[in-house]
Order: sequence, then structure tokens, then C-alpha cells
Amino acid sequence: MNLKSVISFALFAIFTQSLSAQTGTDRLAEGLKTITLEECIERAVESNYSIIISSNSLEITKNNVTYSPFLPSVSLTSRQSSSSSDQRNYSSEGVRENSVVKSASVINSANVSWRLFDGLAMFATREKQEELLSQGEFNFRSVVENLVMRISAQYYQIISLQNQVNLLTELVSISQVRYNQALTRYNIGSDSGLEYKQAKIYLNSDSSRLMLQKENLKNAYIELYRMMNVPLNSGYIVNDTIIPSPQLEINDLLVSADVNNTTLNSLRAGEKIAILDTKLAMAARLPSVDFSAGYNYNFNRNQYFPSKYNESNGLNWGFTLSVPIFSGNEINRRVKNARITEENARLSVQREQQTIESELRQLYNLYSNNLRLIDFEEESRESAYLNLEAAMEKYRLGSLSGIEFRDYQLSYLDASNRKMNTLYQAKVSEITLMLMAGKLFKK
Repeated sequence: MNLKSVISFALFAIFTQSLSAQTGTDRLAEGLKTITLEECIERAVESNYSIIISSNSLEITKNNVTYSPFLPSVSLTSRQSSSSSDQRNYSSEGVRENSVVKSASVINSANVSWRLFDGLAMFATREKQEELLSQGEFNFRSVVENLVMRISAQYYQIISLQNQVNLLTELVSISQVRYNQALTRYNIGSDSGLEYKQAKIYLNSDSSRLMLQKENLKNAYIELYRMMNVPLNSGYIVNDTIIPSPQLEINDLLVSADVNNTTLNSLRAGEKIAILDTKLAMAARLPSVDFSAGYNYNFNRNQYFPSKYNESNGLNWGFTLSVPIFSGNEINRRVKNARITEENARLSVQREQQTIESELRQLYNLYSNNLRLIDFEEESRESAYLNLEAAMEKYRLGSLSGIEFRDYQLSYLDASNRKMNTLYQAKVSEITLMLMAGKLFKK
């Protein structure tokens, strides 16, 4: 009686006992729809709240890129007013004269103002708008990349948890067979009651661990549904395996990160914005030239005027030259602060480059080590499986104690968990390296 036949023998009983703790595996048996990683990412990118909010912010930034610094401003003004007042005049003889004074006026005007030269500040303003848009695009891409990474990590975590559920199901099956054998021996009087009671304790322990892991799996699905922004009781299930990609090269990652890392490019855009802010501050030292023109129409009516009413209209235009002479050193202060901000932006880029290289190298060491450990842990798991199979046969024949058999069970569980954890960590490290190198998400 080998391990595979033991598992097959006890599987039905174990599943009958755990129907109340239904998980993704149980749902697969019901024929509900499976979902791939690509579908998870597609749904998340379309409807995740963080993506929508970031997209709206990017749209605002796009709307802020205009040619308004180069264009004139035009305004129309119309004003109409009237007044009426009662006047009482008293003469020295005490005679009072009453009168009503009324007046009305209408003022209409059309005005155009156009700044022709402002020390090239208008060009710097336009460039700043474009750099702010570029920075906004990098920020949006960062949100998308981080969501893709979190979705991918959650997807592979579900696979890892599902494998652990399957492993614990095997162990519960084995513990169930062991308990049945111990109970049979006790009933025929060949063993004391201590062995079957201990077997029952181990069976309960394994069953409890299985139910807790199923609960973790259900919660992991809920978190995946939340990131996808689908109903949290959706029936999508993951039916996949973790397969690491061919090993990445550290030099390629470093070169790609320096060029494509989203955070780094966002900081570079911030450095350009700081340079443009310095230009804007320095532009205040130069003279400015403004052109203005207008058309006015005035109408006035007052009973004290000799004429019945007064009316005027006509065009006016002119140029204004403004030369800054002294402003209490305010311009110098702004230029000095802008240059300090520019230097800080440059240092922030250099700091981020150093941080990315350091984190990338450290993560690559972990990634490489996990790749090397996969085969090693697989060998350990296979050896532990064979030992457990042999121990099962010895226990059936009565040449192995229950405590010793339990050690073989736990050894197989530990080796299998290490193998699955190594696979998961290698895949997550691979995804993170791709994110840092700017290769995770392509426009």
C-alpha cells in the first residue's frame, strides 16, 4: 500500500468533512470560470479606483498645457447707472424750494491687452507646462506599474496558497489513514488506546491547519477581487502554476533602470521643472513690453448740463514699457531660492539613482539565490516524499512508532513548504526587478 493509494483511499472522507470550508479548489469543481493573470491585470487597469483617480489627475494636467502665455486677453465691459435725489433749498427769508435732480450714464468698452515681451518668461511657462505633463504621465505610469506588480504578486500568492491547501489535504488524508489503522489495532487489542488517541490529536491538528489555510486562500481571493474592482463574492478562480522566467541579467537590468525607471524619470522631469522655475525667476529682471487697445462709448445725461445729453466714443491704443529697477531685493531672493531648489532636484535624481542601483543589486542577489534553491528544495521534497512513503509502509507493518511517523510527515510538509515559498519568492523578486528596470509595463 503506497502513499498514492493511501491518499486516494482517504480523500473522499476528508472532503466530506470539510465541505463547510469551501475554497477556490472547491469552486473549480463546480465549473466556475477560471481567470488568467493577463485577465486580472486587464480588469484592474480598466476599473481599479487608484487607476481612475490617477487618470483623472493626468487629464487635469493635460488641460493645463495651453498657449495662454502667448495669447492676448480680450474683455467687454458695460456699465449703466442712474441717480435721482430730492433737493431742498432754504432762502434767508425762510422760503423753501424743492427740486428733483436726475442723472444717467452708460459706459461701454472693449479692451485688448497683449504682453509682447516678458523676459522670455512665457516660453519658460509653456515648457514648464509640458514638463508637468510629462511628470504627470510618469506618475500615472507608476500607479499602473505598482498595480500590475501587486496584482501579479497576489495572483502568485493565491497559487502558492492553493498548493499549500493541496499539500495539507494530502497530510490530512495520511493522518486519517493512520488514525483508522491505530483505531483498528486498538479495537482488536493489539495496541493500547494511547496510539489511536495521539493519532486523533494529529488528525485534528492537520485538519485545523487545513481549514485555516483555506480561510487564508479565501481572503487572498477577496483581496484580488478588490484590486480588480469586481464584486467581492465573484466566482473567478486561479488555476495556474508558478514558472520562473529565464534568469535575468544584472547588467541589463541596471542599464534599463537608469533609462526607464519610472520614479527616476519623474524626478528628472522635476529637475527640469526646477530649472524652468529658475528661468522664470530670472525673467523678472528683464523689461516687459505690453500692447493695449480699446474702444469706449460713453453716454451721460444730466439736467445741469447745457445740452440735453453728452455722448462720446472712439478708439485708444498704446504700448507700455516696464523696466524693473529695484524691488527690495525680492527678485534676487527668488532667483537664489530657485537655484537652491534646482540643486536639490539634481541631488534627488542622483540619490534615487544610487538607491535604485543598491536595491536592485540586493534584490538580484535574493532572486539569484532563490533560483538556485528551487532545484535544491525540489530534491529535498522528493526525498522527503520517498521517506514518508517508506515510513507509511513501516507504520502499517507496526515497525515504526507513531511519533517517528509524525516526524516524517512534518519533514515532508516542511520540505514542500520551502519549495513553494522559494518558487513564490523567486517569482515576486523577478516581478519587482522588472518593475525597477521599467520593463514591467509597456505603453
